[in-house]
Order: sequence, then C-alpha cells, then structure tokens
Amino acid sequence: MAANMSISALKNKITAAGGFQRDNRYLVTIFSEIFDETGANASDNENGGKKSYQAIDVLLPNVSLITQADGLAGPNSGRTVPRGLSYRGGVQITFPVFGDLKFLKGINDWMKKALYIRENNFWYTNFYNDSIKNANSYLNIELLDLNGNTKGVYKFEESFPVEVAPIQLSAKSTNSFLSVIVKFAFREYTFEPPTT
Repeated sequence: MAANMSISALKNKITAAGGFQRDNRYLVTIFSEIFDETGANASDNENGGKKSYQAIDVLLPNVSLITQADGLAGPNSGRTVPRGLSYRGGVQITFPVFGDLKFLKGINDWMKKALYIRENNFWYTNFYNDSIKNANSYLNIELLDLNGNTKGVYKFEESFPVEVAPIQLSAKSTNSFLSVIVKFAFREYTFEPPTT
C-alpha cells in the first residue's frame, strides 16, 4: 500500500511529533570541580554545582564509524567492518563575555588546571584521572521546546576545554559585544530523547 503523502497527512505527522525542533532552543550546562568562575554569566537555575548558560552558538561534533575492509575477495575490497567510533571536532560553543570577565578567566584557568598543578614553585603534569575523570567534568546540551521544557539531552562525559579560539578586539566596533569560542573534548556522549 502506497504511503499517504497528502498535505493533511504531513501536517498530522508533524503535529503528532510536536512540530519541528527549533535550532535556537537549547541550554548549555557545565559542571566540573576544577571549573571555578563563581557563577558569572550563569542563569538562576543552578542546581548542585551545575551552571547553565544560554550560549550564542553550539556546534555538535561530527560522529562517524571507523571502518576497515576485511579483504575478502570480491568488489570493494570485501566487506566494510565497523571497528570503532570517532568524534571529530569536539563540541564548539560560542559564549558571550560579560563585563566582569569571570567566565573568560574561569575557562582559561580550567585549561591550565587540566594540564598541570603548581606546588612550592614546582610544576607537575596532572594525571588524566585526577584532572578530568575524577573532577566529574561533564557538558550537557539540552534541546528545549518553545516553553523552555527539556525535550532531549546530549550528555558529554569527561569533558574539558581544549581550545579557546582567537579573540578579536577592534577599535572600529561601536555596537557589538565580546564573545569567545571554546572547544570541548570529551570521552563519550549519549543522547537521551524525550521520555514521553
């Protein structure tokens, strides 16, 4: 039986699915025991040390299977066998910078703390478990509906900032604000869709 491709059937399907997901309805939540920026730039819905942000832009990572040809005789070097997952590019987020500059300082300090510690004028490189895994660092991207309710969540585990993009200052600018692009690495991620 042919699928019903009428306009009314399409409208009913879209309505039943809750409409289209808007790409400007999201919320960024960051938590790490070594990210200390005292709540600057954070919203009021803080809970248990988590800090939520309405970022300007979010670029989710490229996700692809790592594959390998098994070399069997036949076309295309045999079968293509999946061997792993690749998350290229990390999570890239553009944040507004507020006048107290605490968020900007907090991100830079987080990167340094992830790499090393300083004791008695000696520098020590941190172990991964100490600076990342055991710091309970994670990054959540919540997809929201038009009323601000969470519809689904990308959860990035063991995440931490690995790059702050160049920040351009300009004396020619008179009606704009400073922003910073931060790239986060992560160990693994999950996507939790709506439960209803």
